[in-house]
Amino acid sequence: MNIYQIDFDYTFALADIRASVDGADSMEFSQERPELIDKFKYDWVTTDSELIPDFVVIMSELLGCKTGLKSKVEELSQSFKFHDLKVGDLDYTALINIPTLQNCINLKKSKVVKFSNGDIMEITNPVFLPGDYPILFKVEDMSSVFFCSQEFKDFVEINSYTGLRFKECVIKSRSWF
Repeated sequence: MNIYQIDFDYTFALADIRASVDGADSMEFSQERPELIDKFKYDWVTTDSELIPDFVVIMSELLGCKTGLKSKVEELSQSFKFHDLKVGDLDYTALINIPTLQNCINLKKSKVVKFSNGDIMEITNPVFLPGDYPILFKVEDMSSVFFCSQEFKDFVEINSYTGLRFKECVIKSRSWF
């Protein structure tokens, strides 16, 4: 099994929060709080590109796709739940139940930056432990990053969907020495 880190392809316009409704705080925005999704208006940041992607990542918290792709994404996994939203005047849907996994990173093999108290500040080059991983997921120690299986990467690439880039992650067992 291969695991990939998902990055947004910045050759496309960036979907972002344009305004809050009813004073909602964007710092509370996350896929774990779908009730907040409708508390914001979304638009395109077109400073670097005006090309509109098939897939979007909003504030590193939501992964979404054009609404027209929803049924094809559902075919990958029946466990996906969706929340429709508009980016500008275009219809998108966010995947809102992407699991967040714990204890799946090989911290000894990964590049880890820690605070002075020993807590993890960031993991810049994650190395995963062997195991069964869902098609899409996040990691507790890297909450602003999405990861996927080979199946999802192939789905995006075979269909020539745009907006995402993939970086292969290393998988290594724990060393007992």
